[in-house]
Amino acid sequence: MSRILAAVSTVLLCGSFLGCQFIPGMGGGGAGAYTPTEVANSMYQGDLADAKEGHWMTYVSEGGGSKTSISIKVVGKDGESAWVEYWMDMGSTAYGNLLVVGKDKKITRAWAAPKDGKEWKEIKVTEPPKGQTGEAPKPTTRESDEKKEVKAGSFSSHKMDVTVNVGGKDYNSQAWYSKDVWKLYMGTENGGLVAMEASGSKTSLDGKGEDGKPTIELPKK
Repeated sequence: MSRILAAVSTVLLCGSFLGCQFIPGMGGGGAGAYTPTEVANSMYQGDLADAKEGHWMTYVSEGGGSKTSISIKVVGKDGESAWVEYWMDMGSTAYGNLLVVGKDKKITRAWAAPKDGKEWKEIKVTEPPKGQTGEAPKPTTRESDEKKEVKAGSFSSHKMDVTVNVGGKDYNSQAWYSKDVWKLYMGTENGGLVAMEASGSKTSLDGKGEDGKPTIELPKK
């Protein structure tokens, strides 16, 4: 069931929010030094089970004439919690979040900084808005195994081709997951996300490594 829900999320989010998938505190704002002022405690959608301090990943999303880069980095551990940096650059808007994420994936503390900022500013962690009740749409899923080539390399992947009808309209997505990719950004039991395509947008793994360091000095614990 978890892999189906992840695939459905891919369809819905990619279709409407290019570059905003699972970005903490995503909102409006103009160019320059915009930073969010709050983040929902449930916003982190990755999985830190296989994460080690220093692990980093960068994804690039393209569609509708725009390009967005998303970087995720594990910069510290505190007991069962991890300190995770998220950096998002849409060109006109670029900023980062520093998150303390617990074993339950809930965010307990958060900070924000503009691109090229020198200091983290603590922001509010809120409860997520209550979701709508009712039966979720049932997807049609086709699965297969294949190699997927992206800038970060070639990965043996499990492909999920999903179609879901929402409001009388079909949305389709293809997503590739590999056990050779960490789940810091998004994943299923088949591994971390390698690439996904939906509604004219494309997201793919641009790079990964184990030598990540804090971009900005961490606040005192």
